[in-house]
Amino acid sequence: MGFKETYEAIKADISAGEKNFNVECEMLPDGMQCKVSMGAKPHVILIDAPEGLGGTNEGASPLLAILGSIGACIIAVTRFWSLILDVPIDEMKVFSRGHINLGAIFGIDDNLLPGYDKLEPVIRIKSSAPKEKIDELMDKVLTHCPVITNFGGASKIIPKIQIKSV
Repeated sequence: MGFKETYEAIKADISAGEKNFNVECEMLPDGMQCKVSMGAKPHVILIDAPEGLGGTNEGASPLLAILGSIGACIIAVTRFWSLILDVPIDEMKVFSRGHINLGAIFGIDDNLLPGYDKLEPVIRIKSSAPKEKIDELMDKVLTHCPVITNFGGASKIIPKIQIKSV
């Protein structure tokens, strides 16, 4: 099923849009490496950390993955909305920037946020559409991007800890 068919099916019955996604993260023995398996295919990526933070630098850090997720989601949602609004996009790049103080993660200063205190994606678009159409498109994108929504605190994260004795 293509995008238009999926869109029309969900428009006809909103419950057709309900999905559960699952990702498995497995700690590996080297550095801070983590094998992340996602989707039915599955897609596998390696998440790690720089050497200065105990990693092997063989994969992006979780913090870089966040920035990548923001940019990739903005691009994906822009593609959706460009089809819905019939706005041509010739080129697009997102430069995701984030600021963090690692001292918060290490518990050196609990007054600091142990995560990004600022996330600033810079979106560059090339299109033949008028500025007003691009503004309308980007308003839809930025108010409907699930990664931005989730990082904005809309979804509770409810960890469940399961202990397996050795």
